[in-house]
Amino acid sequence: MARAILIALVLAALSGCSGDNAEKYLQQGFSQFQQQQYDQAIQSYRKAIEVQPNNAAAYNMIGMAYRFKYNQSANQEWRAQEIAAFQKAVAINPNYWVALINLGTTYYYQGEKTKAAPLFKKALALNPGHPEKATLEKMIAAGEARR
Repeated sequence: MARAILIALVLAALSGCSGDNAEKYLQQGFSQFQQQQYDQAIQSYRKAIEVQPNNAAAYNMIGMAYRFKYNQSANQEWRAQEIAAFQKAVAINPNYWVALINLGTTYYYQGEKTKAAPLFKKALALNPGHPEKATLEKMIAAGEARR
């Protein structure tokens, strides 16, 4: 009896490991991202999104990969995909301060500082101890001065 239970537990664990899961693709994508393999990272993040369509972290990370593709090429299509990915991450989880900062940063550096300011404000309200708080506060002030 104990052996049957042990076999059942091992089979359950193995079946859980063999299937697709978003975390596996996120880790794979992060590793590729760190190696500057942005195309491969994008594919891994897309797989994570296919497996788990409401994964805000996957949308945030694919947005970062698109950002780096844009930085390499200056192709506006990558910038549009970057923004859409960050917007989707925020739509899925409006309190995901990392995506709020990433979206705000994109807006800020493309000259849309008034769009960036409320995103930075909300991110700081959610994470008041952010290590770049002073910089974000300056960016908020710059965005609010343009109103």
